[in-house]
Amino acid sequence: MHLKLVPLLAVWLPPLLGACYSQRPLTMPVPAPGTRIVAQVTDSGVLAMTTALGSGPVAVEGVVAAADASSWDLRMVRVDYRGGASILWNRELVSFPRSTLTHATERRLDRGKSWFVAGAVVATAVLAARVFGALGGGGGSENPPPPPN
Repeated sequence: MHLKLVPLLAVWLPPLLGACYSQRPLTMPVPAPGTRIVAQVTDSGVLAMTTALGSGPVAVEGVVAAADASSWDLRMVRVDYRGGASILWNRELVSFPRSTLTHATERRLDRGKSWFVAGAVVATAVLAARVFGALGGGGGSENPPPPPN
């Protein structure tokens, strides 16, 4: 891959991949196991969850492992912090008292958007490869190779 394309892909690819998801409000007060959620951390939750999440969490994303009216156990995917930092997690299990989370939404993979982005990425890669000569289609050399002896 041409070195000038690497910074462009690093800037444009993550937002495109993030666009493959859609978020909608939870339709039930207790989400089913396996539901991927994004929720804001309440002010009291910031204090209560400091030991588990670190200082200043504002939002969490995770997959519900278990949930009831008083607590949600999430396999953590990401935590956003004050100041704009966002830390990816490796699905570690964290138990949240229900009062520590608010404005929960369900995050789902949008298949239509995903196929569109996949097609755009492939088309861009093929076009870039053609432009920079990585794929066939180039003309022959000006000097043919010498005949074998």
